Amino acid sequence: MSSDTEASKVYSAKEVSVLLGIQNTTVRKYSQLLEKAGYHIHKNELGHRGFFDKDVIVLRKIIELTKQPNMSLENAINVVVSTDEGIDISKRDTQKSKTYQEILEDNQRLLKEFEDFKNQQLEFNKELLQQLKKRDDYIATKLEQRDQSLMNTIREMHDTQKLVATTKQPSKRWWEFWK
Repeated sequence: MSSDTEASKVYSAKEVSVLLGIQNTTVRKYSQLLEKAGYHIHKNELGHRGFFDKDVIVLRKIIELTKQPNMSLENAINVVVSTDEGIDISKRDTQKSKTYQEILEDNQRLLKEFEDFKNQQLEFNKELLQQLKKRDDYIATKLEQRDQSLMNTIREMHDTQKLVATTKQPSKRWWEFWK
């Protein structure tokens, strides 16, 4: 650490939240995102964060940037981390940064996984379409059979009604029986 960092006061997350007028959870969230972006925030042996003046300035700058239209929190953090205004670039975590080759390999791996997934989806869609066609054919066949059966039943009923009508003779009334 540099001598001016050692001489400056270390603030707790609660003190920073009071200084900046934000919630303690917001300080924690911003700190985690800063660390993820490669910015180094001091931690003690118990893992508690300690904020120096320069860290408070960085957090204030993030808050100001996020108030601008079309500026997301992630973009604001990237802007602050990428600029060297008030930030000691030598303190940034470089162990987490990947080489171009590693990024390229990750992208190629992701592309292959995506291609495999796409091919699986296409195969699944083909199988699904085949099953739907079989189902539609089955339904059409069953409907045709039902319609044929219904028409046969109607014809039989009509024929039966005709037969009953022709065999039915007008009956004589009881008093006409002797005639």
